Amino acid sequence: MFSATSLGLSSLLAYLIYITIYRIFFHPLRNVPGPFLARLSKLWLAWHVRKGQSHVHFPKLHARYGPIVRIAPDQVLVCDEDAIRTVYGAATSFTKGDWYRIAGAPDKGWKPAEEVLDMLTETNMEKYRRQRRAIGPAYSIAGLEKHEGLLDAYIDQFVGRLKEFGGKEVDLAEWTHIFALESMSQFTLGKRPGYTEKGSDEGNGDASDALWQCFTVIGIFPGFVKLMHAIPKVGMLLVLPASLLLGVRLPKVWPVFSFSAPTIMQRLKALESTKDVKFPGDRPGLFHEQGESVEPSELQGEGIEETDMLATLMRLHHDKEARFPPSWVLSIALTNFGAGHDTLMFTLSSVIYHTYRSPAILTRLRKDMESQGISKNTKYSEMIQKVPLFLAIMKESMRIWPTLGWYIPRLVPASGATLCDTYLPPGTTVGTNLWASHFAPEVFANPHDFNPERWLSGGSEDKTREIGRMDSMWMGFGGGGRSCPGQHLARFFVVKTLARLVMKCDVEITGEPEIGGWFQCTMKGVDISVKERKTH
Repeated sequence: MFSATSLGLSSLLAYLIYITIYRIFFHPLRNVPGPFLARLSKLWLAWHVRKGQSHVHFPKLHARYGPIVRIAPDQVLVCDEDAIRTVYGAATSFTKGDWYRIAGAPDKGWKPAEEVLDMLTETNMEKYRRQRRAIGPAYSIAGLEKHEGLLDAYIDQFVGRLKEFGGKEVDLAEWTHIFALESMSQFTLGKRPGYTEKGSDEGNGDASDALWQCFTVIGIFPGFVKLMHAIPKVGMLLVLPASLLLGVRLPKVWPVFSFSAPTIMQRLKALESTKDVKFPGDRPGLFHEQGESVEPSELQGEGIEETDMLATLMRLHHDKEARFPPSWVLSIALTNFGAGHDTLMFTLSSVIYHTYRSPAILTRLRKDMESQGISKNTKYSEMIQKVPLFLAIMKESMRIWPTLGWYIPRLVPASGATLCDTYLPPGTTVGTNLWASHFAPEVFANPHDFNPERWLSGGSEDKTREIGRMDSMWMGFGGGGRSCPGQHLARFFVVKTLARLVMKCDVEITGEPEIGGWFQCTMKGVDISVKERKTH
């Protein structure tokens, strides 16, 4: 007679045999090419992703297996022009995949839906569009230029600090991270934590690297993440054994939140309609209830002077309170620190690296700036109108070093979909890796060459059509209706900083980049030396 243990083990073995046979021979994705072990379990994917080389590994899979590759029992990668247009186009019915659950606040499902603003993880497209329209004025070019003086003043300090090193080599990633944290603080809050003077990001870069390692791998298992979120407070502790088991770093609290969170809360408590706003639930490495006990500054009246971006968000709330809840003000202000600084760091690093490693491009940019009378006082909108090369350099830098090293997962809708001549059933997770699609030779000529001029039409209709085709594959800020709402802010910061460096500094680049291909890419291994520009 079988014991209960024997019966349980036998049942488990029978289930494993059944699921293995099903996934190999009967699963709807059985004919999609890919590594054999990927058919059996997500553990194959987790094993490879934990190495931080997805930006290298995924393109190799396409080179071996073709434009569509099965990377897990119910997940496929695509690298095909038509497929990418279908999945990410403006009118797509594909929604964000379950991976994004890891990046969401654990209490998101417990709050009234209209109080929650989470632009990265939101799956309700109607709500997403409504929220994006609401915050649009703050992130438009006109909205950003209201606070251009704050950014200009900090760029002066940043460039001056780099020149103080007198040509001594400093770490590019650390200093672009310092720039991202300090400029975002200055622009959002009107003050900053002082990393520039200290010459250190005080561990924010390392904490960010650890977080994205953890999120990228653990997010592969959305059922586990759902369990974490289902248990208030204690559930987040499950990330500790999961990190150890999967061999990824434990997440750390970002030091910048000990500065930004209390400052934001103090400002919000000074306005009657926002004084009772509460922090979103803790995520590993984020928030941990910082700022809840601060005392408010002097209570504000009806007039809110737009002295920085937080003031602009508070003004938007004040003017249309019923359609802009106080929780949105807090969420979007925190997003500038929780998401914006990593993308800004990596993008600015790429722009500096590629511009100064390309003497012909640097010479042309300086010539264009001088001929158009660009100075430190020129407004951003005038810069990009007079010197299109600015945005072309940024776009090409983001093509050749995409900020996302993981893939961009989407769920196949209820109708199913046929991609790359392959039918994918509803609920299949599908996506593209930008380190593969941004190098498609049939779309991007000589794709490994840094060539910003590929984005300049020069008035040619043929060239304009060619750029349109490249645009359908370029997703530096995401794709279609889910493109990053902060993209104007990123361009604003990067272009203004590049312009000042090019005007005032000679920069030497040494070392070779070591890129971590997590959801958000990380970078190390490159040093820069900055000196006053020699003019002849």
